[in-house]
Amino acid sequence: MTYAFLAALMKYPSPSDKVNKKILARKKFNYFQSEADIAKEVWAETGLAEGVRHPLTFIMEACDDIAYSIVDVEDAAKKGLVNFDRLAGFLEFEGSDDACIASVIVKARQQHQEFRAQSLSAAELDDITMQMFRVNAIGVMIVAATKAFAENLPAMMAGTFDKELMAESDAKRLWTLLKEFAGKHIYPHRQVLEVELKGHQTIHGLMDIFWAAITNRKDPLDIGSKRTSPVHSYVYSRISENYRRVAESPDNRMPIRYRELQLMTDMMSGMTDSFAISLLEDLRERGAV
Repeated sequence: MTYAFLAALMKYPSPSDKVNKKILARKKFNYFQSEADIAKEVWAETGLAEGVRHPLTFIMEACDDIAYSIVDVEDAAKKGLVNFDRLAGFLEFEGSDDACIASVIVKARQQHQEFRAQSLSAAELDDITMQMFRVNAIGVMIVAATKAFAENLPAMMAGTFDKELMAESDAKRLWTLLKEFAGKHIYPHRQVLEVELKGHQTIHGLMDIFWAAITNRKDPLDIGSKRTSPVHSYVYSRISENYRRVAESPDNRMPIRYRELQLMTDMMSGMTDSFAISLLEDLRERGAV
C-alpha cells in the first residue's frame, strides 16, 4: 500500500485521547497507540498532519454515505417492511422543491409504468421499481458528489474543509431524506429491532467471555501465561493466533491493560456476524458463561 492510500483510509486521523465530536475529522479515532508511529510516518510522507484528512478520504466517505443511505431502504423493501409508493410519497412530500429528488422520482415512476406492462406480480413490480430507484438515486448522488469534490478540492488541499461531501452537494436533500425515511419507517420496525438486539447480546456475550479468558491467568504481567481454568484456556485458544502473538510479544511497548483491551478488540472486530453467533453458542455449550 502507498502512503497516499494509507492516508486516505484514515477517515478520522486522530488518536483516541483527542476525539472531538464538533470536528468532523476527530469525531472518532482511527488508530491504536500501537500504530501511532505508522500514522505519523504516513502524515510526514504525504504532507498531512494529525486531524487533517487526505482529500480522497472525502470520496471514500461519500461512497459510504451514498451506499448506506439507499441500500438500507432497498433491503427493507425486499423484506416487505416498506414499498416504493411509501418511499416516493415521503420524498415528494418532504422534498417537493428539490430538483434531484424530482428527477429521481419522475424517472422511477416512468419505469414503474413500463414494468407494469410486463404482467409482473405486485411483489416483482415493487422489487424491480425499487432496484431502478436505487440505480437512479445512486447515479444522481455520484454526480453531485463529484461536482462537490471538484468545487471544494482547494479547501481540502489546504486542510480547511471540515464537512461531509454529501452535505455540501446538490443531492444533500435526497441523501438526508433517505436517512430520515429509514430512521422513521425502517429502524424502529420490530424485525429490525430483533436483529439489533441479537447483535447486542452476541457482542456483549462474547466480550464478557473473552475478557474473562484474557485476564484470568497465572501471571498478571504475562498475557501468554497459563490460564486459571480449562474453560479459560479453551476460550483463549479460540482467539486468532496472530492477534495473540502481537499481544504476547516482548517487543510490544504498550501497557498490559492496553494490550489486553486491544487483543479483545482485534478478535471482536475481525468476526463476521454468522461466525460471532456460532462462536458464542459454542463457547456457552462448553461452559464459558
